[in-house]
Amino acid sequence: MKKKKLDFSEAMNAYLMPYIGVMTILCIFFLIQYADYSERLKKKNAERTEILAQEVKEDLKDLQDAKVETVEDGIKVTLPSSVVFDLSIARLKDAALPTLGNLAASIKNLDERYVVVVDGHTDDEPVFYGGDFSSNWELSLYRAISVIDFLVKEGNNPELFAAAGHGQYSPLYPNDTPEHKAANRRVEILIRRRTAPSAPLAEVVSAERQTAN
Repeated sequence: MKKKKLDFSEAMNAYLMPYIGVMTILCIFFLIQYADYSERLKKKNAERTEILAQEVKEDLKDLQDAKVETVEDGIKVTLPSSVVFDLSIARLKDAALPTLGNLAASIKNLDERYVVVVDGHTDDEPVFYGGDFSSNWELSLYRAISVIDFLVKEGNNPELFAAAGHGQYSPLYPNDTPEHKAANRRVEILIRRRTAPSAPLAEVVSAERQTAN
């Protein structure tokens, strides 16, 4: 009796189609799981940001005209220069130190997943000739450094911080009135998460379970 020749092409097709179907289902499953994880992580990070914003608002409640707002992945603190610095001076006012000490205590609760960027800004008035600084850029940078220096001396990790001086080149308003000039003289503290994932899945799931209980 003549043996029937095996059709390998037909056998392969019979195996391949179920395999493709299973792999497609697995890919869809994992995509759904990843989307669910991303959404839970986003929600958890938003909750953390709101808690941090409330803590910082409480820290700065005694500092006149200090502003705290939520931004993407963090919060931004705006301190009017007149509240924390004398005109053309980069040394912090003694009166502001206790309140800034409260802020330093809250920053201590942050870990390496965060970065704190301090930006100094001025108006367009020339710096005092013969004073300590040659330009508004220099003045704004040294003010940012003064804030960081204080926060670090209060026990914060220096690796969390970065400083920048913008001079008069990033104003909130045109420098056309005394009120606008005063608003443009400011220090902004941006507390945000780094680009790396902010929490592992196990931490998110654990936190959700605690909330549910």
